Amino acid sequence: MRTLSEWASKAALGDIPRPVERLTRSSAEALAFARRLGRPVVAKAGDVAHKSEFGAVRLGLDIDGLAAAWPELAALGDGTVLVAEEVKADLELMVGGLRDPQFGPVVSVGLGGVAAEVLKDVVFVLAPPEPGELDRALGELRGAALLDGRRGRPALDRAALVRIVDAVSRLLLDDESVVEVDCNPVLVTAGKPVVADALVVKK
Repeated sequence: MRTLSEWASKAALGDIPRPVERLTRSSAEALAFARRLGRPVVAKAGDVAHKSEFGAVRLGLDIDGLAAAWPELAALGDGTVLVAEEVKADLELMVGGLRDPQFGPVVSVGLGGVAAEVLKDVVFVLAPPEPGELDRALGELRGAALLDGRRGRPALDRAALVRIVDAVSRLLLDDESVVEVDCNPVLVTAGKPVVADALVVKK
């Protein structure tokens, strides 16, 4: 099995909602990108699959923090560092895909973050979902009410979520070497979901 880097995984998924980000090959490139963003950034070691386990993610970095973190992160991976805008989420989701031995390509959607580990609140649909099928499946989540907006927050942009699910479905259907896709977390801010991290596993 071969796990693609986050950058390569997102590229394989195509046009999905994602943070403003860049794969940088030097500290100078990273700092220039962060200055243009003009707000705190997240920095991640390139080509490290399970980054949090290896201390390969740094959050809330200003320019000085990024300058200090860049060489450390570059040394953990392949010498590149993914720099992205920091997204403050109202809600975390996860979207995944796999090849079931009986049913074939299947896509999963559920609550992410702590909820994913504790509640295991996930629904499954065959790829590609039929029109309206994803909406019906989302209604089966125990936390479905969270998707409709709480305490004045906007409801989830379901059309944007469908784009992510469709991208996962398309990848599984178009490339038989793909055995698993994991978009986690999918961060929702003001109702808009963005894929903050993604991994694609191939044979």
